[in-house]
Amino acid sequence: MDEKLEQYNREADRIRAQINAQPLTSFYGLEKSKGGLYVCPICKSGTHAHKTGALSIRKTDNRVTCFGGQCFGDKGQDTLGALRILFPNKSEREIFAYCGYEMTSGGGYRATSTAAEDFSEENGLTVHTVPPAEEEPAAPPPSFKAEIEQYAAALPGSEGETYLAGRGLTQETMARFRLGYDARRHTVTIPYNPQGSYYGRRSTLPDSSRKHDNLYGVPMPLFNAAALYSSEACFVVESPLCAISIAQEGGSAVAISGVGGKTRLIDQLKKKPTAAAIILCLDNDDAGRKATAEIGAELDALQVFCVDGTAAIMGDTQDAQEAQYRKDPNEVLQRSGAEELRRAIEETAAETIRQRSMTAQEQEEERRQRTGAGMVHSFLEEIQTHKYEPVPTGITDIDRALGGGFIRQWLILLGAAPGAGKTALAQWIFEGMAKAGHDCVYLNLEMSRNQVMARSFSRLAARNGVKIRVTDVMQGYKWTEEQRQAIMQVSRQYTEEIAPHMVYNPDGVTPSLDSILPYLESEAQRAEQMDLPAPYIVLDYLQIVGGNDREDAAALIKRAVVELKGYAMRHNTVVFVIMAHNRASNSSGILTMESGRDTSALEYSADIQLGLTFTKCLKRDGQKRKDPDELTEEERHYVTLKITKGRFGGTGREVDLYFNGETMTYTQLMKDFVEVKEDDDPFYEKIGAPAEDQPQAGEQLSF
Repeated sequence: MDEKLEQYNREADRIRAQINAQPLTSFYGLEKSKGGLYVCPICKSGTHAHKTGALSIRKTDNRVTCFGGQCFGDKGQDTLGALRILFPNKSEREIFAYCGYEMTSGGGYRATSTAAEDFSEENGLTVHTVPPAEEEPAAPPPSFKAEIEQYAAALPGSEGETYLAGRGLTQETMARFRLGYDARRHTVTIPYNPQGSYYGRRSTLPDSSRKHDNLYGVPMPLFNAAALYSSEACFVVESPLCAISIAQEGGSAVAISGVGGKTRLIDQLKKKPTAAAIILCLDNDDAGRKATAEIGAELDALQVFCVDGTAAIMGDTQDAQEAQYRKDPNEVLQRSGAEELRRAIEETAAETIRQRSMTAQEQEEERRQRTGAGMVHSFLEEIQTHKYEPVPTGITDIDRALGGGFIRQWLILLGAAPGAGKTALAQWIFEGMAKAGHDCVYLNLEMSRNQVMARSFSRLAARNGVKIRVTDVMQGYKWTEEQRQAIMQVSRQYTEEIAPHMVYNPDGVTPSLDSILPYLESEAQRAEQMDLPAPYIVLDYLQIVGGNDREDAAALIKRAVVELKGYAMRHNTVVFVIMAHNRASNSSGILTMESGRDTSALEYSADIQLGLTFTKCLKRDGQKRKDPDELTEEERHYVTLKITKGRFGGTGREVDLYFNGETMTYTQLMKDFVEVKEDDDPFYEKIGAPAEDQPQAGEQLSF
């Protein structure tokens, strides 16, 4: 008996030595993390924000140590000890068999792996190779359907539902993907396929160090693999929540569950090829970009059509400190809104499908059009159309300085001292453009639609010769008969001439930039579908626009300028933004390009910057400059509009105006000009001066 036991121990010791001579990765799949470490399969250290691995396998002796949760003890474990911890319910014989070794009754053992045979031969051990066994029927895949349904039933009204809603998902989406809630673990549950063979878990606790939690011992499949075979274009993302976000907004997507899971996609496509075009949309970070390049190369080798859709969905910004940075599709959904994500998905999928359908010859022809001689030809074609025809503002000297007026693709700023009439001026300019047949959307964030229109009616009535203050326009119950007739006449004028092309404060749009941008995009797309130009946009005024919790004023304004300038260029239109001036400018009345408040990003990105201030605050020959608080009531009627920045010329031009705040009317004070030369750039120098009294009819241009 003792002899048999001794034989057994010798045999077992040899197997133990053979297993411990190999690293854990020879027997157990581990996910690689940063710095040459691994993700711990027990505590999951290495899956968090910095991706710093915690599992170490020492090269000298293959010792396994977890520095995150000491999952393998204070001093670590050898390979066999680690396997015992990973498989606590398996006997030593079962672990031997798992590693490819089988105990024999004759004091030897049989190795079923080539590695075991090589090791045994090197060490002079007798190895009895296991003869090929008859193939056993494959075990049915595991099913967690009962658990999934249990958790799905627990989701409504739970903190899990609140968490998912905060991620931008609707209740319909939650039900569609059978998302659930595990109250004991405080995790949402995410089934990976309709068969219920796997589900992931994600912690709802904001301070949890275990954001992701997967089923131990069960191989993780590709999330929503069926999407590869159900659409013409399929997005590939990292997180299941990102795939669900894309599906919610009309796309198809699979998730590889982290960059370490890229082999899941490749293995799936090797097993079952797809006819879909693949759009790679991994996280917008260094690891995601690296994995995108690697996956793209492997898909090319498999002859699968694929494109990089990262910028198309998340935008061009790659700096995580920038306000407009979006890491993944779910963050686009949360911060930019469903409309923005839906638009990006639709455009990217359509363009990808179009590219795939093109022949190699067609693709080459398109490339030629965008480069070299083709680029020059396209340029010449466009500039000989009316695409960049200036749109007059109606202010003679401004139009002259700008070469005829505003040009599409321009971002224009107007800043003003309080009370100088910036809104009235913008209304007049763009109602004039609407009258000329150009569609305009005017977003006034500090006044209601009725207040804005009352100002327009007062101005139009004054032009018709009847003075009606704005406050009187809004009090129809006490109109005189003369006022009633005047307002009815104005209403007919406005209805026929302006209203068909002017929208003030559209319903459902809030002061949030994430509400404004999707609306503007939808209006541009609606117009373009009807083969019409995108509308001109007025935003009045910038400092009232709201952002998200992560943005301060400067970050929000920077995001606004990028988005609005991009909108103007993408849809070939004009965006006109009214901004507040800073305290120094307001207290002095002096106009410079730096007069704007929190607006350095706008100042340097705008094509035209206009400033409006009281004329007496400007330093002119023979005139003593005053501060705004020194002005008389009459002096405050005289204002000057100045071009403080003109990307294409006109900088420094000034136009003197007379503003009547009761009727919201302006009168341009006409002057004589002489053309002079400075640095070969013509500009106009004032040599005359208007009468100091209020202008008389017929001597000036009123509007």
